[in-house]
Amino acid sequence: MNRANRMLEALAEWLALAGGLVVVVLMVMVSVDALGRKTLGALPGALEFSEALMIPAVFLPLMFVQMKREHVFVSVATLGLPLRAQTLLDGLAAVIGAMIFGLLTWLALMKAVDAFGVREYRVAVIAVPIWPFRWIIPLGTALLVFQLVLTAIHEFSRGFG
Repeated sequence: MNRANRMLEALAEWLALAGGLVVVVLMVMVSVDALGRKTLGALPGALEFSEALMIPAVFLPLMFVQMKREHVFVSVATLGLPLRAQTLLDGLAAVIGAMIFGLLTWLALMKAVDAFGVREYRVAVIAVPIWPFRWIIPLGTALLVFQLVLTAIHEFSRGFG
């Protein structure tokens, strides 16, 4: 495996790990909030922070999941096809995915720029900043697009190379 591939895999692994750590933080925060409601009182801003923390939990691991080919994949329709047809369809699916997520990346980037401009936040018992989390969506989807392009190249070269 060449150096660029190792660096991409390390990046994807670190982002997936960060997403997993966010899930742990979410679990602890929700548990403390639930216990606090029965004893000392609810954790201020817990709902709003849990909503915001769902973004890195979902979007940071996308590249890793695609790299490992762990996204939902139904092979029943293509299982009986020749290898060349399977790789063509897998490559085509990656291209279509890259186009769709490319559009989502662009739209999310425009929303992040707007949110940054107004310093978007949610009003709760405490002010919860939302704008920093808006940047994670285009980051995660852009890295997914990059990995989908690499997947398409791999599949097309495997099927026609």
